[in-house]
Amino acid sequence: MNQHSFIRRILVFITISIYFTACSEETIVYNEIENPNYTINTLTLPLEENKVFQLSPEFGGNGKFFFGNVKGSENLFTLFSLTLFSGSLPPTSLVDLLADSIQVDSALVYMQTSDSLNSASNLYLYSIIATEDSIFSEDSTSYYSLDNYMDFESNSTLLNQIPLTDISPDSAGYDTLNFLFKDESLDLLKEFYFDTFTYPARTLMLKTDEDLDELFTIESDESNRQPRMRVWYKATVDETTTIDTSVLFFGDKGLSIFSPPIVSEEDKNYITLNSGSGLQSLMKYDIDLIDELERNSIVKNANLVLNIESSNLDEDETFYVVVAALADSVENWDFTTFLPEDESYSDTSYTSDPLFIISRPIENGKVEIPIQTFLQIYKNDLIDNHGLILYSAPANSPFDKIRLNTGSVEVLYVKP
Repeated sequence: MNQHSFIRRILVFITISIYFTACSEETIVYNEIENPNYTINTLTLPLEENKVFQLSPEFGGNGKFFFGNVKGSENLFTLFSLTLFSGSLPPTSLVDLLADSIQVDSALVYMQTSDSLNSASNLYLYSIIATEDSIFSEDSTSYYSLDNYMDFESNSTLLNQIPLTDISPDSAGYDTLNFLFKDESLDLLKEFYFDTFTYPARTLMLKTDEDLDELFTIESDESNRQPRMRVWYKATVDETTTIDTSVLFFGDKGLSIFSPPIVSEEDKNYITLNSGSGLQSLMKYDIDLIDELERNSIVKNANLVLNIESSNLDEDETFYVVVAALADSVENWDFTTFLPEDESYSDTSYTSDPLFIISRPIENGKVEIPIQTFLQIYKNDLIDNHGLILYSAPANSPFDKIRLNTGSVEVLYVKP
């Protein structure tokens, strides 16, 4: 589909949505319909197909770094890098700080968390020793693909560590974790991180002790409170002039690596969603009855209601389900996985149609998704019925897993 065609579909969809919303709100009243020219009707859409599939999980776009061994998952480590140049003008590169005219006094690598924690565990900061420029990818590096990358833990040098005790957010909702570098620790930072000629990857690794058995998060490079590093130094301008100043480097990219929850046979029997293991689901409803509606019929209400069969959510946790229209047809409705060694392996990917995408939270043991817009734009030939794709919202914890029962869809429509 070319760009002009896509824009035209979006504009048509917006126009139709505004028209039907305005028309229905002005002329149709549910509890008392005074206009005899309109009647309210109902129909039920049966489920035709459904499947669970597993794709390679992606964590680079998440606003959090995750730590702790929770809900059947084990955190291994977090990788992140800082910008090569400082944010000030003129920009200063990391290797510039090793010049003879510069004397670095101290450095502070700091990051923020909105979590409270009082643990005996420590947080360790390492530098990855690598001669390559790029050693991990936010899009493809995960627990499942570690064999395709260097051994990060074996090729690392410990730079610093801090205790995770008395972590308590302030009135703004955050606490700051500070790695201060002076003297010997500063020498390590200069040798194994500032020297980008020798180690161009400029990748840092965070790890906690293995006994951290609760979820702890740190704001990632995707957050406006991303990890940062400030360096204080003296710069010699000439024989008589020395300037005291500092520069600031920002989080560039990063992701957390952890062993995800195991995919069980039972997961394949429900609508199962878990971003940590890459579990998503597809559903397709028989909507031939929508085709039989008169041309001017208006779909007023249609809810896809899915009850929770089981979940590992705690009482205070929120889970959002994203539902989107599929852009292409599904050839195989059996369970498939991206893992080549599995007998259910498939390299098929599923693309959503931007004309319909919606997110709703789990409430009172169920999720209720309004899909009347999907049915209405289908009725008006703006979209094909290839089915729906369901997945865990990016804001959810990758450790959270839910299983949902399937159900039919009751449609309420108005026929002139």
